[in-house]
Amino acid sequence: MRDGLVLGVDCGTQSLRAALYTAEGRLLAQASTAYPTHRPHVNWAEQNPEDWWQALCVSVRTCLDHARVRGDAVAAIACDGTSFTGVYSTNDGRPLRPAILWMDLRAAEEAARVEATRDAALDTCGRRISAEWLLPKTLWVAAHEPEVYARTERVVEGVDWLVHRLCGRWVTSNSNASGKRHWKPSEAWPAHFYASIGLDRLAAQSPDSVAYLGEPVGLLLPEVASALGLTPACVVAHAGMDGWTAPVGKNCFVSGCASLTLGTSTVLIAETQRPRIIDGVMGPFPDGIRRGFHTYEAGQTSGAATIGWLLGLLGREGAPDAHNELERAAAQAPAGSEGLVVFDAWRGNRTPYFDPLARGTICGLTFEHGAAHLYRAILEGCAYGIRNVLDTLSSGGCGIEELRACGSGAASVLWTQIIADVTGRRILVSEEKQATCLGSAVCAAVASGAYPNLATASAAMSPSFMRVDPSGERGVYDACFDLYRKTYRNMKDVMHELAHLTRPGADKLAQSP
Repeated sequence: MRDGLVLGVDCGTQSLRAALYTAEGRLLAQASTAYPTHRPHVNWAEQNPEDWWQALCVSVRTCLDHARVRGDAVAAIACDGTSFTGVYSTNDGRPLRPAILWMDLRAAEEAARVEATRDAALDTCGRRISAEWLLPKTLWVAAHEPEVYARTERVVEGVDWLVHRLCGRWVTSNSNASGKRHWKPSEAWPAHFYASIGLDRLAAQSPDSVAYLGEPVGLLLPEVASALGLTPACVVAHAGMDGWTAPVGKNCFVSGCASLTLGTSTVLIAETQRPRIIDGVMGPFPDGIRRGFHTYEAGQTSGAATIGWLLGLLGREGAPDAHNELERAAAQAPAGSEGLVVFDAWRGNRTPYFDPLARGTICGLTFEHGAAHLYRAILEGCAYGIRNVLDTLSSGGCGIEELRACGSGAASVLWTQIIADVTGRRILVSEEKQATCLGSAVCAAVASGAYPNLATASAAMSPSFMRVDPSGERGVYDACFDLYRKTYRNMKDVMHELAHLTRPGADKLAQSP
């Protein structure tokens, strides 16, 4: 069915993006629809699942309109999404509370409890547990909202919920199952492990089946096809977790290559056929993306969002050309930002420290520093975070020579050059700006029968790249990188004390006799 079109959908943090492609990977149209995030407490983040659905309907119809094609030309649609973004719902898909977004860190104590079990089920995730993940968040809901949890019939990812809306089936992907549910290929959910930590209902609340990326899940429900402007013959596929879908859209299935997503967060994904636990990264997750391959994940919760934070402080958020103006000024500042070092933990540290209580730190400020220095120092701090995880992977035998970059941050010429200089790796920047959407479209193309497998489809539909090589600034950055790591070691206790002061109810504890 090579003549059919495919839709790739990326349900992101700030918006849902849909893109329409030919089966050869040529972009015909794309659309994005934003939705709000609610932050009831420090480092909490929630969204309304219905906002995702409305955004999906608007974005898909906009794509069809812009491409001037009829719905019956679309052979398949596939969705990816942020993870773990938890939906706690009834069996018919009615959410019982707002979705808890991936970057929500309220479940730090629960994460520590799960990690302390040292259960064998944790071997596939590196024996480390993040507060961003499914088990800690579900334990939090069970403990703090018991009336909600008692009525919860399904504990699913946001993208699982969208797939259910599309075709009426509770299905998750191999990437979500391996990466967040401690699933092993050809095995059932680890019900005994779930029960041992107090979640004896979780296996029954989980999706009914696991579909590999590129496998058809079902067909569009008739009423859904009407809402989207498509037909009930359109195949539905699950494209998994957004950070793990991006490698599919950039053909990262080559030796020594890793995927780097520079979005709201930074996500680095690498595959291996020689799995081993590497302390400081997540994995090796079995069959994380493809059968027979294990997946490592690393990165930081704070990425391009930190630049957005700075623009907000400067009163420039949303201002036309604000990024470009600051980037031009920052490019004139020297490497090292004249003595500024940023530790990029605005929402904790994901890897290699697995520390949700870490806090962002700007060290070295003087009256001579201006907005351009801060802007550059933040870009450099994020690059130090990337180098930190690359060094960790390398120490465990997983060497990376090339990073294939995508995401909003990849459009920054300055940032990608800084990353190349700090890490000493070449960067290939995807010229397809929505490479994650393209990854979902690759999954849709395989599900439609256009290609036999992900690797073949990814190679055929891969975008062009712009190459960025290190420019020779490594000496300055080596010194700053050492200071970056020292910042965490020396400030860790202070960060934790500050985090405890801002947790819900801390003000009442401080005032008690």
